[in-house]
Amino acid sequence: MNWLLLLIPLAVTYYTFTYGRWALKKGHLRGGIGVFLLAAFVLALSIYALFLRQAF
Repeated sequence: MNWLLLLIPLAVTYYTFTYGRWALKKGHLRGGIGVFLLAAFVLALSIYALFLRQAF
């Protein structure tokens, strides 16, 4: 079940990553790097919330 819940954050991360790649190609270095960091943060937070956090 957790793997199905991870599909939406994976789709968001992919879309954000492709936008960051586009931004880098257009010459927006700081913006592209910031978008890559945002994509990594979204994926890491999703994995933490679904798999690593202990239920109370």
